[in-house]
Amino acid sequence: MKIILGNPGSGKTKELLSLSAEKNVPILCESQARVERLLVKAQGYGLNIPTPVTLDHLNASEVIIDDIERFFSCALNVKLTALSVNRDKSVEIKDLDKK
Repeated sequence: MKIILGNPGSGKTKELLSLSAEKNVPILCESQARVERLLVKAQGYGLNIPTPVTLDHLNASEVIIDDIERFFSCALNVKLTALSVNRDKSVEIKDLDKK
């Protein structure tokens, strides 16, 4: 698993769109509106990505999530107070603010 960190505007979404195109793995979104925004962004970057999906249309065995806080807050209709990620050898963390 790869974790992309960065401030707003640092390129996290572009990085995930590139990863989606490279690995042919769809991005899991909280809404159809987000699906459409990501398709427009990918086109603007010249990237050919698999169509992003929502939970209602999830049929993939592997996904990428852009902005996990927004995703869980919207998908679960709750304020996300905290989350944890196991850090082990299979986790790669890329901090875009430390270029």
